[in-house]
Amino acid sequence: MLVVDPWHWLKNDGSLPTSNPRLRKQALRVAQFIEAAATLPKLTTRETLIPCAKRPSGKPCEGLMWVIKTEDDAILARCPVCWHDEALVHNWQETEWAEGPMEPEPVALLSASDVN
Repeated sequence: MLVVDPWHWLKNDGSLPTSNPRLRKQALRVAQFIEAAATLPKLTTRETLIPCAKRPSGKPCEGLMWVIKTEDDAILARCPVCWHDEALVHNWQETEWAEGPMEPEPVALLSASDVN
């Protein structure tokens, strides 16, 4: 099980790391767990669209991760299919994902010249 404080991986301003692609991938996965669980009441759970990262017997697990808000306000993420992919996230409450998904923003129409 991965036990993580996201602040050990984030930049000083709270943004995702950019210099190490492997660390960025891990930090982004933890940010997704935070965003999915942030608004859950304690002792509740929900399924996410985050795929399990494990490969039991060399084949990708087909499970989707579930997040659980624990009694002490930590976030537990686990795969209910293989039970091999688990993460426990502490000290997430001041991250930029702690409010859950961002509020909708209006779409500004782009002209073809803006895209090029």
